Amino acid sequence: MHRTAYFDALKREPWISARVAVAVERGSPIELVRGAHRRQRDNDYDEAWAVCDVDHYLPEAASAEAQRSGVRLAWSNPCFEVWLLLHLCHHAGYVEDAKKARDLLRKYLPHWDKTLLDFDNFRSGVTDACQRAARLEPPPAGNPFTSVGELVAALQR
Repeated sequence: MHRTAYFDALKREPWISARVAVAVERGSPIELVRGAHRRQRDNDYDEAWAVCDVDHYLPEAASAEAQRSGVRLAWSNPCFEVWLLLHLCHHAGYVEDAKKARDLLRKYLPHWDKTLLDFDNFRSGVTDACQRAARLEPPPAGNPFTSVGELVAALQR
């Protein structure tokens, strides 16, 4: 999965100061939040984050569950590819779905394949992505939107 590959590579960057455990959960955003909470409780982690795509889910239930359990959420609307795209350009126009996001990424990376993420394509744009993401309109109206930059900032503390 491309999110896992991205965060596995990111945690090896010398400027990341936090120790990071990357875990993959499948399912709805609320299931991801519950899985993150379970891992945090079972492993005594200081923080737990769930990285979720809005896709066709309504974020309110997962947001409420995250607040109850103390899990932090990094949303991307409509999908994680928005976060990746922001490494390469500032894109503030509506993104219909993951297929459209993929097409936008392929303008910069013609052979983009989410199953073969190469972090070298994104490494130099992490700071730009954080800055660009901060300028996007927040949910619920925000599309595109991503708060993955907040997670990246937390990893630098």
